Amino acid sequence: MTSPPDLASLNTRGTWPPPEGPRVAIVGSRRPSPYGEAVAEQLAADLARAGVVVVSGLALGCDAAAHRGALVGGGVTVAVMGTGVDIVYPAAHARLAEEILAAGGALVSQFPNGTEPRRRHFPARNLTMAALSDAVVVVEAVQGSGALITAEAALDLHKEVMAVPGSIFSPLSVGTHALIRDGAGLVQNARDILAVLGIGREVLDDPLAAPSRLGLGLQPERDGILFHISDVLAVSAAELARKLDLPIAEVLGRLTSLELDGAVRRHEAGYVRALRRAKDRA
Repeated sequence: MTSPPDLASLNTRGTWPPPEGPRVAIVGSRRPSPYGEAVAEQLAADLARAGVVVVSGLALGCDAAAHRGALVGGGVTVAVMGTGVDIVYPAAHARLAEEILAAGGALVSQFPNGTEPRRRHFPARNLTMAALSDAVVVVEAVQGSGALITAEAALDLHKEVMAVPGSIFSPLSVGTHALIRDGAGLVQNARDILAVLGIGREVLDDPLAAPSRLGLGLQPERDGILFHISDVLAVSAAELARKLDLPIAEVLGRLTSLELDGAVRRHEAGYVRALRRAKDRA
């Protein structure tokens, strides 16, 4: 294994170092299923509510979901970057990066300012994520993915590695199931992670029978279409139109309104319910 970076020499933006307490890296596929994306967001939200700093890589997919979840939970999240901290990659996450900073989190990198994204930077970034964290949780991962590089680095550094089980029919479950087979802790909810960290389960105020808490705070009575949108399985506008026997134009209009209101989120496979930030539910 390449030697871990000198964490004291990291370049940073935002509040650094993060608050005292445990740190958990949540990583996974850049092209997750709706299930994987929802699980990453939910785990991060619950961990943040318990005072855990959520670490991830600001990448598409599960990384972004983990950062969003930590913000939903009113906590702090750290983005470890494969570029200089002055270059947000992917550029589409510029707003997410600003939200991380505004919430008291940080962008960190072992690379100097001005460093552009390069493929070789990201395995090194994954090692830094593992070094910064007390545990690494892999949500979804195909064989040979960057998330598994992070898990391998964590094992080399004697950190806890945990994984979320998935469908036996999905290639996105191959990596996580291999980790569990080889001894990684199985994650059903945030309580499993907190137990490994030695944090009392009582810090979470109600059972975490995921996915039952996904979409907490939504008010379905505002638009009955929400009753037909899942927390974890994406549904297309065309499918909703058929199910509700409504014109597709009307369904698209209502979905757009719900998306602007933060009640649903568009996924490449369709629409899923979105979590609400703690301040939005107040």
